[in-house]
Amino acid sequence: MSAPLVSVVIATRNRPRLLRLALASVAAQKDMPAGAVEAVVVNDGGTDLTAELANAATAGLRVQPVILQARRGLPAARNAGIDVARGEFLAFLDDDDVFLPGHLHAALQVLGSGDADAAYTTCLISPVRIDPAQPAPEVGVSSGYPFDPGLLSVANYIPVHSAVLRRPASASARFDQELAALEDWDFWLRLSRDYGYRFVHVAEPTVVYHRIPGQASMCGSTVSDAAALGGFGTLVQQLWRRWPAASPRADRFRAYIGVMYWHAFSLLATGRPLADLYFQHCLRLLADAWTGAGAEDGLIDRIRHAVQGDPDAADAA
Repeated sequence: MSAPLVSVVIATRNRPRLLRLALASVAAQKDMPAGAVEAVVVNDGGTDLTAELANAATAGLRVQPVILQARRGLPAARNAGIDVARGEFLAFLDDDDVFLPGHLHAALQVLGSGDADAAYTTCLISPVRIDPAQPAPEVGVSSGYPFDPGLLSVANYIPVHSAVLRRPASASARFDQELAALEDWDFWLRLSRDYGYRFVHVAEPTVVYHRIPGQASMCGSTVSDAAALGGFGTLVQQLWRRWPAASPRADRFRAYIGVMYWHAFSLLATGRPLADLYFQHCLRLLADAWTGAGAEDGLIDRIRHAVQGDPDAADAA
């Protein structure tokens, strides 16, 4: 059998029902030649997945299982998938998220021109479970911004499952297994800075990132308390030290991220919860100010309103 065109690396652990939905969304990719897509399913020390993988194979999806006997964490699981992937291109999907039917085709059309090494689409962020077989959902928050290396040195705006990229030839182009979170941001910076990857944004919304209240992500992380938020803040500073700001302007915009965390800590210190999707709202404000779609003047007040859960006030500030 010929090698697949694209390998979709899916890390999973103990969520077979959600994995079935993720695999079904890969199997349902439209406008892809037969056999062009393989799913590399990395079981990160979890329960047996024989039934789920057999079901995906019955649906016509090529499946490559990788079984890790003990839990190694999300970055290591993704790396294990990359190591066995046979496709010319790589994509990533967590077991609790889904592709919409046109995702791979939209990204590969851009990559086929030869003018880019990585394409990332717009990501829909949903607080309810989305059926990818239905029309693209109407959601209030999405993540999709034109590529700018300066802004990428400020904050991560490329959700991992929105990206399709040429499989790195170097074995050192991998996720940092020592990072407890933000490993995807570190990966994009490494590819763009150390390996010269050219990134292109595809405006079409083609993936869904589920942020379901009360459900943990694949990495098990949350920022609902001060300790967890402090851990994220420490990781951000670690990556900022590893990857210096791309320009003095980027260095100034990093200070706005600091403002965001300060307001978030202030809320938690008074026993008030953080606003849902506060980071995504703040990222939109930052990106708008960066590109000129919004003013930098008053940005600190708009960030405060977004963290507090008042996006209308944030827009008006």
